[in-house]
Amino acid sequence: MRVTTNGTLLNYKSSLMRTANQLDSARSKVLSQRNFNSYAEDPAAATQAFKLRRLYSRTNDQITNSTALISKYESAWTSVGTAKSLLEQAAKDVALRGESDATAAGRQPLGEVLNTTAKSIVQTLNAQYADTFIFAGSNADKAPFSWSDTGGLLFQGISVDTGMPNAPEGTPPNPSEADPSSAWGTYYAANPDYAKLAQMTYETVYVDIGAGLSNDNNGKLNAASVFNASISGIAILGFGTDKDGDPKNAVSLIKNLSDIYKRCDAESGEYSSSEDQTKASRLTDKLKTSLSELTNKWTHMDGEADYLNENKERLVATADTLNEQILSLEQVDLADAITDFSWAQYCYNSALKVGNSILSQSLIDYMN
Repeated sequence: MRVTTNGTLLNYKSSLMRTANQLDSARSKVLSQRNFNSYAEDPAAATQAFKLRRLYSRTNDQITNSTALISKYESAWTSVGTAKSLLEQAAKDVALRGESDATAAGRQPLGEVLNTTAKSIVQTLNAQYADTFIFAGSNADKAPFSWSDTGGLLFQGISVDTGMPNAPEGTPPNPSEADPSSAWGTYYAANPDYAKLAQMTYETVYVDIGAGLSNDNNGKLNAASVFNASISGIAILGFGTDKDGDPKNAVSLIKNLSDIYKRCDAESGEYSSSEDQTKASRLTDKLKTSLSELTNKWTHMDGEADYLNENKERLVATADTLNEQILSLEQVDLADAITDFSWAQYCYNSALKVGNSILSQSLIDYMN
């Protein structure tokens, strides 16, 4: 078989390109410290790495959601704690100055103090976090609480003291799920404003925090697999009236007591009527009950914040584990990579030296 110069050059060119590609690949591994830079280099590892990176990205999103929720709940917990302190002080003032005949002369000034306290609580619960109102539920772009022209408290534009007379017994159900033909369904239809307030206590803003986001058998979102980030101020303070016609809302209770005390005689502190005296005593007891309920909700909110913190720690640990798995697949052993690069460079240099010999011989042959 005759070996031609052209054939030799073609074989040499192919070998030189192969060694150059091997050198470039080895150099890329050293510089990028990656086992592969394209799917074709290692399809199995690339597929597994893609799945892990998708989980890692989702976990980081869940960590971001949890961090935002923790900040929101810490702000909410602080605001409710402030409102609780104001309510405690109001109950204390009523017990020491309002109920005691010895300090009856201070009832009218106490009325002014209670009125200021009510406004302070409302201002506290209109707190904002990241340009949204914390206690506005799903309608977080608008301040939840406001005052009517007559001085009554409004939540999302609806009087908090509406409804409840002749209401069915038991806890009000979710208006959107109540059977229209049931007692509560009929009551909601007759009292639309109360139905709206009740619906706001059931509002949901679901956030994925890594609790296994899933749907139930009916294709609806499983509430246990997400976190409800909606915080409704009306659910915290209460709404409606009781069988005595007294408000269930803590701020309204304070306002009613304030109105009673401001009607008292400025010098003697005597009540303007026996009805006012009886009502003041009744509202005082209900104010204490309202304070107890607010304290329970404040404690529950603290528990929610603790849960979010623990969940975030779990997510961070999961993200670290996923990152380690990704690195084990994608990150190259640097010592091996440098060794491979050195060998590839040696092969390339050897190929160049062989080329010099071939080109020299081919040139002499051509001149002959």
